[in-house]
Amino acid sequence: MKTLVGFAALCAGASALAAPPHTSEGRLVDEHGMTLYVYGGQGAPDAKSCEGDCASNFPPALADPGDRPSGSLQLVDAGNGDRQWTYEGKPLYRGKMDKKPGDRAGDGLNTVWHSVQPR
Repeated sequence: MKTLVGFAALCAGASALAAPPHTSEGRLVDEHGMTLYVYGGQGAPDAKSCEGDCASNFPPALADPGDRPSGSLQLVDAGNGDRQWTYEGKPLYRGKMDKKPGDRAGDGLNTVWHSVQPR
């Protein structure tokens, strides 16, 4: 019986994967309702555009293994076996400066970070 209960708990945990990005209040957000951003600068994000360490301040919005692309939301190889969400071909990032759902502290930062307003 213990084995059956353990198996059921394992299955329940496996089905609780994070949801793909979705729209909330006109903005693209992650599974926790946190704003997602795109980088609009030239080249790759750097320390100046990210206000320091990009990987820390604007981490990539990574997909869970079971996530599947749909429409304008696609996935690209982010390295190390990870996949990063993209919107209309632009990689999506989370903003460390946002503390609660709906925050958009990174919007317009250094004129290169923008929250995503799906059409």
